[in-house]
Amino acid sequence: MSSFLVWSEEYATGVEMIDGDHQTLFMMVNALHDALERDGATDQLPHLFERLSDYVNGHFGREETLMRHCGYPELDAHIGKHDELEKALRKMLVEFSVDPTAFPTADLMDFLKNWLSNHVLKSDMDYVPFVNEHLASEA
Repeated sequence: MSSFLVWSEEYATGVEMIDGDHQTLFMMVNALHDALERDGATDQLPHLFERLSDYVNGHFGREETLMRHCGYPELDAHIGKHDELEKALRKMLVEFSVDPTAFPTADLMDFLKNWLSNHVLKSDMDYVPFVNEHLASEA
């Protein structure tokens, strides 16, 4: 099966921890996509979905800690974007748990693909020069 999301250097922030997290998120979304393509995966979806949600929360925490450490001036706005994404993901998780058979998995996959692409390429890239400059000055 071809990958639903393909990691490329355009997503690289140059911050090893963040790039590792983003690559893991890409792999998790691809695993979820593959499971859904293979057999609808309604039995696997709760576990994969919960795991993804937990990892996203951990990633956001690591990213926010890094930005806080570097004194990133737009931290509050970035946290607001994270909060919006977490709420959307949690809402989908609740909708799925209420009625797995009626849950629009295609909408979930579109959401995840758009979120990862847009958040990493736009929102995250906004802080990259600031954070990288700060980290370089500490080295």
